[in-house]
Amino acid sequence: MLPAPPPTAAETMPATRPDTLPPIDVGAWLRVGGKFQSAKDQSKINDWQMDAAYVELHAGGKIHKKVGVTLNLNANMNAWDSNGVPAQGALVAVEDAIISFDLMDEFHLWAGHLLVPVDRSNASGPFFMIPWNYPGFFGGAVLAPREGPSGRNNGVVVWGDINAGQLTYLVGAFDNAAVASSPLFSGRLRLALLDTEPGFWGNGSFFGDKDMLSIGIGGQYQKSPMGKDYAEVNADVLFEKKLGGGSFVTAEGAFYHFNVDDGGFNNAFYLLAAYATPTVGVGSIQPMVRYQGATIQGGGGTTPKNVDVGLSYLIKGPALRLIANYGWSKTVSDQTANAIQLGAQAIFF
Repeated sequence: MLPAPPPTAAETMPATRPDTLPPIDVGAWLRVGGKFQSAKDQSKINDWQMDAAYVELHAGGKIHKKVGVTLNLNANMNAWDSNGVPAQGALVAVEDAIISFDLMDEFHLWAGHLLVPVDRSNASGPFFMIPWNYPGFFGGAVLAPREGPSGRNNGVVVWGDINAGQLTYLVGAFDNAAVASSPLFSGRLRLALLDTEPGFWGNGSFFGDKDMLSIGIGGQYQKSPMGKDYAEVNADVLFEKKLGGGSFVTAEGAFYHFNVDDGGFNNAFYLLAAYATPTVGVGSIQPMVRYQGATIQGGGGTTPKNVDVGLSYLIKGPALRLIANYGWSKTVSDQTANAIQLGAQAIFF
C-alpha cells in the first residue's frame, strides 16, 4: 500500500477554523462546623450549636475566546430561626453572575453581580484564608469596607495584570440596584515582590504553593445625601515562605481607616502568624494565631478586640482541611466572649 500523500496547504491552513474553547468548569465548596458557647452567656463554654453549614456551587466557562460567563450560587444552611424558618441568606442565592471581557492580560472588563475589589480578605473569602473566622467581626460589630452580600455587589470592574501578575490593579463602581443612591467606588492595587499573584480573585494564603511577599492598598468612596461622605483606605501585607517537606510559614497584617464622626470606629487592624509542619500522616499540622483590634473616633468607650488561636490539619491545602479554633473577644460594651469551634472544609473544583 502506498503511503498517504502529505496534506496540502489548503488542508493545513483552512480559511476559517472554529475556536476550541475550554470545557465548562464546575465546582462545589462546603464548610461545616460546630461551636461550644453558651447561648445565654457568651463568656461561658457550656453549650453547643452548629456554627457553619455553608455551600457554594460554581460554574463558568468561555463562550468566546475573549468572553466568559460565571454563575455561582450559595446558601447558608445554618441561617434558620428557632421555629425552623429560613432567615435571609438561608435560601439559595446568586453569589456571582458575571460577564467577563478578557481582552488582554493588562485589561479585563467584568460586569454583573461580582466581588467588590477593596482588600485581601474580601478577595480570598473564608475558603482561602488560614483562620476559620472571617476578620472584622467583634461581638456583633462589623468593621469592614462596604461590600454587600457575600462581599458582592452589582457593578462593573476594570482590572489587569502587569508583568504577568507582579502588579495587579482593580477599580470598580457599584450601586447594588439602589439607583437613588450615589455609586460606591472601590479599588485596589496589589504588588507581588517574590512569586507573582495574577488574577481577579485573591488568597489569604497559598498554602505552600508559592513564596509570597505581596503588598496591597485599597480604598472606597461614596457620596452621602447628608452628613459626612463615606470613605475608607486600607493596606495589607502577606508574607509566605516554603521551608521544604511541605512546610511553610505565613505572616499577614492589615490596617483599615474609616472616615467617621465621633463615636464611630475609625481604625481597625489584624495581625496573623502561622506555621505548617512537614507532612505528618496525610497532611500538615498548622498552628495559627490572629489578633484583631479597633479604635473609636474621639475616644471613649471600650475598644473591641479579638484573639483567635487555631490548629488546622491540611490534607489537601484549602481543598480539604480540618480545624479547631479557640476565640476570645471583648465588645464595646466591655462584654467578653469565649468559643471553641470545630470545622471541616472541602472544595471540589
